[in-house]
Amino acid sequence: MASVAASNDKIDNISLRLAGVKGDGMKVDDVFVYGQVSNCSEHIIYFGGDVQDYPENMERHRDNKRYVTWNSENTAALIHRKFPSSLVFVIKPSKMHLLTFAVYSNFIETNDFGSPVHSSDHGAIRHLSCLYNAAVKEVNSRTGGSIQPSCPLRLIGFSKGCTVLNQLVFELHLLDQNPQLKQFIKKIKAFYWLDGGHSGGKDNTWITDDEPLRHLASLDSEIYIHVTPYQINDPLRKWIGQQEAKFCKKLKGFNARVVEKVHFGNEPGSINNHFKVLEAF
Repeated sequence: MASVAASNDKIDNISLRLAGVKGDGMKVDDVFVYGQVSNCSEHIIYFGGDVQDYPENMERHRDNKRYVTWNSENTAALIHRKFPSSLVFVIKPSKMHLLTFAVYSNFIETNDFGSPVHSSDHGAIRHLSCLYNAAVKEVNSRTGGSIQPSCPLRLIGFSKGCTVLNQLVFELHLLDQNPQLKQFIKKIKAFYWLDGGHSGGKDNTWITDDEPLRHLASLDSEIYIHVTPYQINDPLRKWIGQQEAKFCKKLKGFNARVVEKVHFGNEPGSINNHFKVLEAF
């Protein structure tokens, strides 16, 4: 059973910390939920990046406290302001290594620093579906609400969080074998890649393989790509910009509905502008 801390900042807005929400098998993750219950028309699932955590944890770190404005709770509220009829589910990493590095090991094979090794079936879609359904039930239980897991979905990945979106895409080929998971994925009306990147190797920072991109394009979901020079112009990681360009070009070639935007393109890459893409997208 998930534990919960709750508050209401408006009559219809909830703010819930759900700990230990059960996903697939023995996997559990913490989930922060913010937004509309009674007038909700869509749900947003968000995967954050390195450094992003609950504010009290960020304040404990000598360097990360400088970025406490971008904590998990503030980010959920920011996203909700963009989509005011939404309920936002922030899926917390399995752990924050050294209070800094987001490790999504329940979704992807990773090293200690959260750098991914993608595969064709790590159970990411299955785990997300189970986790999301359990979180919805827990919200209803705690609030007396009647929100439904049948709502349209938007999936947002920021920075390291984009590795989870990538893993979901690598598993799309499995959907024809599992009608239940196919129905879950069909609810996703939009994907958002926000300045994706990580500190690991060159493989699949952005997906460039044809097969998974064909499957993504075939969903007919909207695909939004928002990037900054912090990632795509990094002189020490030139492959990020090269892979991002291929990702966009191939998706467009497969007739996907893609919107790409470079933010702060006339400014040097900076961690501040990297975070500010959360406001700008």
